[in-house]
Amino acid sequence: MSVTRHKIIFVGDAGVGKTTIIGRIMDNPFNEVYEPSIGVDFMSKNIKFRGQNVKLQMWDTAGQEKYKGLIPSYVRNSSIVFVVYDISVKSSFDNIPKWINFIKTIENTTLVLCGNKLDLTDRQVTKEEGEALAQKEGISFFEVSAKTDENIKNMFYNVVSELPTFSENNPNKENLIKELMQENGVENVQGGIQPNGQS
Repeated sequence: MSVTRHKIIFVGDAGVGKTTIIGRIMDNPFNEVYEPSIGVDFMSKNIKFRGQNVKLQMWDTAGQEKYKGLIPSYVRNSSIVFVVYDISVKSSFDNIPKWINFIKTIENTTLVLCGNKLDLTDRQVTKEEGEALAQKEGISFFEVSAKTDENIKNMFYNVVSELPTFSENNPNKENLIKELMQENGVENVQGGIQPNGQS
């Protein structure tokens, strides 16, 4: 059986939840103990699609400034870059344009804006602010909670469905998402803002 590979990168300030988002995508339980990533970490997830295995290489980058120099080599040749912020920490959102510009100088890749920690009540960044920034940048936008797993799978399958491996074989995105979720045993849920502003 042939295997297709795609590289997916997660960037953003330290503590925004990149590691836990990846963990949820990998179906791991939520870890209450925060341990900052050191450098760059790697996980691999296989997705089934019409009898084919698609390997998604997910790279978790550290948000600390001292590790930023490591990121370009991993962003090159990537298929998707998730730019993550914490909805309860305004500074992590204010830094998003810097992260986006940083990625754009390295690689012309698909960017996705992700607001994490939707479970928290002390929100400092509104959904409307996230939507406005995503629309300004022309990229998709999702809000999720890695703690409760809310909207994680929806975001993930919405985004990966746009990879040519899948989209070239089923141009109807809604049907393709359903097909991918069903084949991989995931319940279909709604959410997310696409570049044209449609949820």
